[in-house]
Amino acid sequence: MRCIALRFPLMACLLLSLVPSVVWAEQAPLLLSGQVRAEKSQSFISPMTDNWRVEVQWLMPEGQVAQPGDIVAVFDGAAIQGEIDSEEVVLDTAREKLDKDDSKFAQDELEKTYALERAQLLLKKAAIDAAVPKKYLSAYEYESYQVAKKEAESAVRKAEKDLAQAELTRQVAAKKQRVKIAGAETRLEYKRGQLASMSLHAERSGPVLYGKHPWTGERVFVGMTAQPGWTIAEIPSMSDLYVEAWLHEIDVDRVRSGQAAELIFDAYLQRRFPAQLAEIAVQPQKRQELGPGLYYRLMFEFSETPELELLPGMSARIEFPEAVQ
Repeated sequence: MRCIALRFPLMACLLLSLVPSVVWAEQAPLLLSGQVRAEKSQSFISPMTDNWRVEVQWLMPEGQVAQPGDIVAVFDGAAIQGEIDSEEVVLDTAREKLDKDDSKFAQDELEKTYALERAQLLLKKAAIDAAVPKKYLSAYEYESYQVAKKEAESAVRKAEKDLAQAELTRQVAAKKQRVKIAGAETRLEYKRGQLASMSLHAERSGPVLYGKHPWTGERVFVGMTAQPGWTIAEIPSMSDLYVEAWLHEIDVDRVRSGQAAELIFDAYLQRRFPAQLAEIAVQPQKRQELGPGLYYRLMFEFSETPELELLPGMSARIEFPEAVQ
């Protein structure tokens, strides 16, 4: 395109030069790539640990059919096992200290009980002596017996206080130690639960499919370091399959809910399957593996049940026969 400078300003020339490319972009067919998904599936999520990441130590081979109860994924739990061993030592030590201290305080309590019984016997003897009528004793003897009785009574009161203190000390020491034991047992139970969460079991039968790294899009593999909450694998339901795709926010106005589409799967390039756009997400999301910008999640349903065997994870090309009016 050429512009005559006398008739068109420079800005008009630039705008006119863009018109063919804009028209071509609006008329270009919209092609998307998607993947087969299952509406209902069991997802295996990397567990929460005290660290911000965890290593995938073992995975059931992809495609192998798992049965309920089978182990599908195992994460590295060596650090947690070490903490469990340490907590078990702490717990055994705390229990031994409880027994040792209880024996010690029980002996002290027994001694205080014997001291009280002895003081009570001495008080009985002193009371008998003090009960002798004054006329049968000299003044000195009578006063001596009265003083001895008062001293015996004081000794009994002191022995009772000492015994009460010994009993209280034993109870408080035992209570404090049992609190420590309960704390150690709680920590140990928590750590054992963490270790158990390092092994993920199947709850349904079906083929195992590996997840993808949320940043790079690569398949999960043994030895990979994952963060808590990542999808490591899943066992899909084979009865409710759909195709999921992601559309850049720039092109969202080019599609509408209910729009007809055609699916071409990589495994069956010679076949086309009719489908329709069943759902467009309300809010866009960031998808780092797709590039900058925001993307809307699209969900496509099959217009008729495919005769061929489809598995979750299969890739598909999505074409729209008709453009949005």
